[in-house]
Amino acid sequence: MSGGILATLNFLVKFLRFLPHKYALTFGRITGRLLRLILWRKTDRCEARCVMSLGVGVTVSREIIRGSFMNLGMSAVEFIRLPKIISRINELVAFPEDSINLLNSALSRGKGVILMTSHMANWELAAARVIHEGFPLHAVYTPQSDRTAESIIMGIRENASGMSMIDSNKGLREIFRVLRAGGIVVIMQDLDARKDGIITDFFGIPASTHDGIVKLYRKFHCPVIPVQCVRDKDNPSHHSMIMQCILSDMKDADGRAFGEDMQGSLRMCNKVIEGWIKERPELWLWLLDRWEYTLGKNI
Repeated sequence: MSGGILATLNFLVKFLRFLPHKYALTFGRITGRLLRLILWRKTDRCEARCVMSLGVGVTVSREIIRGSFMNLGMSAVEFIRLPKIISRINELVAFPEDSINLLNSALSRGKGVILMTSHMANWELAAARVIHEGFPLHAVYTPQSDRTAESIIMGIRENASGMSMIDSNKGLREIFRVLRAGGIVVIMQDLDARKDGIITDFFGIPASTHDGIVKLYRKFHCPVIPVQCVRDKDNPSHHSMIMQCILSDMKDADGRAFGEDMQGSLRMCNKVIEGWIKERPELWLWLLDRWEYTLGKNI
């Protein structure tokens, strides 16, 4: 990253942290809308994927993608401002008592817990709320190619929120250590796994799906809890975290226990995320090409 770009980035960070929160979010929404226009080729592909997966018309998909870019802009601003707003995290992110009780119940089994989440709303803000409640988190992440950007992102994640990050490329031993110690590992389950994944339907369309959650469950029998983050429609600065069930206690469509059949268990994971996206499609990051490995870059 050049010196000029770095200086501009540092100025932008200071500017966004100086603004009142509601004005900073407005800046994020506007930036997201501009980014949608600038990345018009990617926008067209996002809209095509939306039509293909949700079965909606072009007009509806355009509104969904517009909302997705605005959510991306707001989420980026919230992430940058995390050191500034961390003291207000309880106000900004609701963590209902029933979700806390569910997490405590899963942890009481002593086998560790996997929190399965996705790129909905602002997962990093939600993670900061869980940590603030007294639950240490270890999140699996994919490293950035730019070292400067990586350093900035990791600094905010680890110093502001207190999240411990595990490199997906070389952190398997650390994941094992955390689960053996009864800790919590966070895994994003909505990424294209490319050649390393299992081909499993996502919205009825074949997609390469990461199998790590199922493999870890088979090894440790650690409860798997889906975690949904939802941005409030009326007050976009507010979020809610929702934990409704222990997915690994359920059976797949053919009545098999979670972990017994790889395809069936991965379909269970995908179905949960599909439900979240159907409910609030504008909150998902449609820029993620979930089907790139199986369908190529034509859609």
